[in-house]
Amino acid sequence: MKKASICFSEAQQAWALWNQTPYAARYELLNSVATELALESFKVPLVFHHKHSAQLLTEPELMPGPTGETNELYTAGRGVALIVADKSVDLGCAKALYAQLSVALMSGNCVLLCVQDSELAQQVLTLIDNLSLPAGVLSLVEYDQYAQLLDSDVRVVCVLGEEMLVKSVNRSLAGKAGAIAPLVAEIDLYNMPVAQDPKLPLRYITERTRTINITAVGGNATLLELGSAEH
Repeated sequence: MKKASICFSEAQQAWALWNQTPYAARYELLNSVATELALESFKVPLVFHHKHSAQLLTEPELMPGPTGETNELYTAGRGVALIVADKSVDLGCAKALYAQLSVALMSGNCVLLCVQDSELAQQVLTLIDNLSLPAGVLSLVEYDQYAQLLDSDVRVVCVLGEEMLVKSVNRSLAGKAGAIAPLVAEIDLYNMPVAQDPKLPLRYITERTRTINITAVGGNATLLELGSAEH
């Protein structure tokens, strides 16, 4: 596996292009591979979150402006997401991990994965090989390098496993300078209250606005007359 610093650098470089990839294309790529591999632990949460969040992640909300300009509210991925799964996350509860992974990718983030269980890590590697994503979009990093990645400019962190690990990561994030990275934590790996939250994508996105003016005075051409000599 590559060093954490190299994986993070590649993820940062890949993020802009992946974030601009249409949502439908991102989902179709993930779904086709999940179907091809018959990987139900990945496909089930993927389909679930697609059903509940497709409109949120695809359709901008139109907000007409008072002077005629067009304002659109839309969503974008936060940047590089770090997902850490300790030894308690194995193949038996892989859905908890794959729910976070699928949502992070569908939302337009690049993902760095640190998985401690060797069998689950091997399954993740198989998934990565078959996805054939652009370099840097999804990488598996040695588990013991997650602390180094926490010091990087990761924009959202997800921790799955024991409460002690969650508290440790939370303290590390609280002590960082710069942008605040939200923490997503899943301790109940079988009931998965976080993974089954239909609003989970909200934790992996940020809102943006786009304003389009058709004239220099805000979009309403009739306002131009107010500045003419005849008025």
